[in-house]
Amino acid sequence: MKIRVLLVVLSVVALPLMAQSNDVAIWAGDSHVGSTDVSGTNIHFKNGHAYGLSFNHFFGDHFSGELAAYSIRHDGTIQIGGVNALNVGTLRMTPVTATVQAHLARASRFDAYGGAGAAWVRTSNLHSSDLDSAGVGTVTVKSKFTWTALGGVSFGFARAFAVSAEARYIGYQPDSGPSTARVKLKLTPVLYSLGLRFRF
Repeated sequence: MKIRVLLVVLSVVALPLMAQSNDVAIWAGDSHVGSTDVSGTNIHFKNGHAYGLSFNHFFGDHFSGELAAYSIRHDGTIQIGGVNALNVGTLRMTPVTATVQAHLARASRFDAYGGAGAAWVRTSNLHSSDLDSAGVGTVTVKSKFTWTALGGVSFGFARAFAVSAEARYIGYQPDSGPSTARVKLKLTPVLYSLGLRFRF
């Protein structure tokens, strides 16, 4: 009798989750980018903050397609001998991603997932009073298409809500500076985010 009651309870919990084929999520977390060595100097960006919004449509219990957009900010410096020499301003990136994802058990409360796809990264130019004083002025940073990959886990704590922890890699290494002194910034952002999902 107890087993039958348990099966009925599990069915009541699982069926609403299986019927929900979409979710939207809001994300907040940290962003880490790489440094770039150029002729004895180092273009370094501090760890930054990332905020995002995503929409996910599910094709059954194990596959989905996601569109997401993030806002990322990093303060940068030029270091010489490990010492900050010039402030280069704030780098603002807006990655827009489209990914295909595989889910271990989306219909259950606990779901592990991974995916990959394409990203368009729109980036601001770099500017600061230090760059003006050094005679450099504004440094252009190219926006570009690239690839992205992610992995995460979700836990459904209510009928229509879940929390997620996710790591997302974006293979973004843009060209920067004038054509006569082009530098490829080895950024490759990695976002570590917590998200709140609403399933519908």
